[in-house]
Amino acid sequence: MAEVIDAVTAETSPREPYSFAADKAIPLEQRTDVTVDELEKMSLPYPAELYNGRVVFKMANYAHGKIQLRIGHKLELYLEQNPIGAVVTETNFRLWPNRPGESRIPDVAFVKQERMPKDLFHFPVMAPDLAIEIISPEDNVDDVWDKVDEYLAQGTRLVWLVIPKKREVLICTTTNKQSVRDVLTAPDLLPGFALPVSKIFEGVPVSL
Repeated sequence: MAEVIDAVTAETSPREPYSFAADKAIPLEQRTDVTVDELEKMSLPYPAELYNGRVVFKMANYAHGKIQLRIGHKLELYLEQNPIGAVVTETNFRLWPNRPGESRIPDVAFVKQERMPKDLFHFPVMAPDLAIEIISPEDNVDDVWDKVDEYLAQGTRLVWLVIPKKREVLICTTTNKQSVRDVLTAPDLLPGFALPVSKIFEGVPVSL
């Protein structure tokens, strides 16, 4: 587990920005030995995941950001009335505690209250209960499915794969994948939550 830190200390004593320029002659984008501990200390311009020690930036387009905000907002409203956990966006998760060169960032994630990490100032060493990924035009389909499988293998109960081009959401579990185009629900994880799929894509062009 990541070290538990005092909240007051964390707020009054922020980490100093860290640069590898003095330590590494190899440009960051060419390195294959970056660790999650290092990534936490970097002052990077965009959210970044680690794949086998390589830094991979997540750079959302406008439509992606709009969908991400809408889903996160709907979940936040639900959780205000049903305080069973927390929703976050662009949060790095250490899915594999023993693999220092790997981390993943769901576009949106939900964690149940009883599983909330004690340390909110470091990347959590866990998988979220719900991981939501929004497919962008430039995404490689095989890579997306690999990521879905990674979440589920590490303990995520549900993955919602949002596909703007098809105006659908795939609900993925370890045993099933189901296409939803009417109302998105998760009765076992989010009792009473309901989001019309059409609302997710309002204002987003079909050509995405």
